[in-house]
Amino acid sequence: MLMTFYFCLVSCAICNLWLIFCCNEFDKLDMCLNVKKSQVVRIGRSYRKEVSSIVINGKPVHFVEELKYLGWHIMSADRFKVDLHHVRVRFFQSFNALYAKSSDWTCIATSCECLL
Repeated sequence: MLMTFYFCLVSCAICNLWLIFCCNEFDKLDMCLNVKKSQVVRIGRSYRKEVSSIVINGKPVHFVEELKYLGWHIMSADRFKVDLHHVRVRFFQSFNALYAKSSDWTCIATSCECLL
C-alpha cells in the first residue's frame, strides 16, 4: 500500500530522525511512502535558506513553495500562511452557476405573476 506523506519542516535533523522512525514503522506494517507525491514546505524565519535534502528510502523529497493538503494551499513563508485564492475561485464559480440558473427561474416566475 502506498501513502502520500506531507509535513511541515521543523528542523532537518529532527525531521530526518522522525522520518527514519516512521519508515521503520511503515516497514513493520508492510507499507511504504510514495516519495514522488511527497513534498516539504518550509515555514519560519529562515524558510529561504538552503538546507540539506531530506531523503526517504534513498530518494530525495522535493521542497516546494506551496502544497495542497486537504483542499488548503499551504505556502512557504516566515509565518504559517494559507492561500485562499483557490477557495474563493471555487466559491464564486459555484455561486455564479447557481445564480445564473436561479435568475432564469426568477424571470419566468415574475412574468407568470405579471400575466395573472
